[in-house]
Amino acid sequence: MAGAASSEVDEARNTGRVKEGAPVEALFLIGAPRSGTSLLYKTLCLHPDAAWISNWVRKYPRVPLLAALNRVSSLAPGLRRRVWFGSDSNAYVYGGRRSLGERVFPMPVEGEPVFARSGIPDIDGGLPSLPRADQVRALRSAFAAIRRFGGGRLFVNKRIANNRRIPLLLEAFPAARFLEIVRDGRAVAYSLSRVDWWPDSVVWWNGTTPRQWAARGLDPWELCARSWVEEVHAIDEGMAAVPSGQRLTIAYEAFLEDPSAAFEAIAAFCGLGPHPRWRRHLSQLHFPNRNEAWRRRLDPSEVATIERIQADTLVRYGYAS
Repeated sequence: MAGAASSEVDEARNTGRVKEGAPVEALFLIGAPRSGTSLLYKTLCLHPDAAWISNWVRKYPRVPLLAALNRVSSLAPGLRRRVWFGSDSNAYVYGGRRSLGERVFPMPVEGEPVFARSGIPDIDGGLPSLPRADQVRALRSAFAAIRRFGGGRLFVNKRIANNRRIPLLLEAFPAARFLEIVRDGRAVAYSLSRVDWWPDSVVWWNGTTPRQWAARGLDPWELCARSWVEEVHAIDEGMAAVPSGQRLTIAYEAFLEDPSAAFEAIAAFCGLGPHPRWRRHLSQLHFPNRNEAWRRRLDPSEVATIERIQADTLVRYGYAS
């Protein structure tokens, strides 16, 4: 089954067409929140061969024709760079005020409503069961429509809930590639504490929000620290089923050290060929290294709390000895 799927995907890559009923060629970006997944997602979506869920398709998942607006974004590269990345190559652009024009401009998003319309439930806890046949057909159809109308060859998606959907996604797309981004858990915990969506987000592994957690008199840093541990453990479980040739793990720190080498390795892994326009767009971005901010801004007691909770996982990923 997997061999047949791979041969059909190879044909699609060579001809630029997808046979009716063939699996959609897809790349799923996996990683804990605040690990650099959004930044990498948007930079990959700059590639002319990439298809992606836009803010318009997220809002109207029943109208995949709106994916055609993805083509429009490429006609205004300067505006796209400003809307997608802001002035400092920051992929998280939702914290401040944005004009109407910026909010309606097509941009890659996570797109949970597309999954929901395909019958894939959001995951409140634990790992999902494998999808039903009708869910598989609906999700394949949705992704294929986005590719067709959006004009890309490779469907690229980043969705944090996918950290716990890896077996489901592999069942639906047996030839898919999975790109995992890992970042120092201490930097992740610090970054989580600073984003505006974190206080009222329901934490999937304990069913509470950080605001509720703090109201009970519990240490907020414990929740930030544990979030990274739970996410990477869920990813570990899911990735164990992915064939070795279909998975790649990169460190956020290595990406910051040499973005060009990282993009070259990622492009080779997922089949996005070298493209002069993509390289030109990437050369116009810069990737500031803010990864060590936690060392300067956290009190020693806060660092100690985070490291106590993350100790074993930090060692396993080479961030501590």
